[in-house]
Formats: sequence, C-alpha cells, structure tokens
Amino acid sequence: MKKINIKKLVCPHVLNMQAYSSARMEYEGKEGVFLDANENSLGSVTEELHNRYPDPLQADLKTALAKTVQLHPNQIF
Repeated sequence: MKKINIKKLVCPHVLNMQAYSSARMEYEGKEGVFLDANENSLGSVTEELHNRYPDPLQADLKTALAKTVQLHPNQIF
C-alpha cells in the first residue's frame, strides 16, 4: 500500500496554524467565571447552571466512560 505524505498535500500556511485554545482549556481549576470566554458573571436564569460552557476536553465524562468500558481516559476520543 502506497503511503501518502499529508504534509505535501496541505498548504504551508495551514500546517503552521496554531490550534485554538480557550480560557477554559488553559485553566486547571473549576471555579471562576471567564468573561473572555463569554461566560455570564451574573449566574444562570434557572436553577441549573447554564452560565458557563462545559469542559472543552470532557475530562469528567471521559473518566466516567473509561471506567465503564475499562479503558484509560486518554483512549477515548
């Protein structure tokens, strides 16, 4: 089977692009409101918390799924 070099098919400026990184991805904790991430500092209009975006890396979800399917969280995409 012939190998394809993807770097020869993609424009150089696309290869040099940096991935988007949100404030939520860079922060380790769970507290605080990120105004630069468009989170509402006044809280949610309902009893449920709708003023913040969920974890962009889905760490808690991947941990729970990993236990269920007996994998490491890094193995879940």
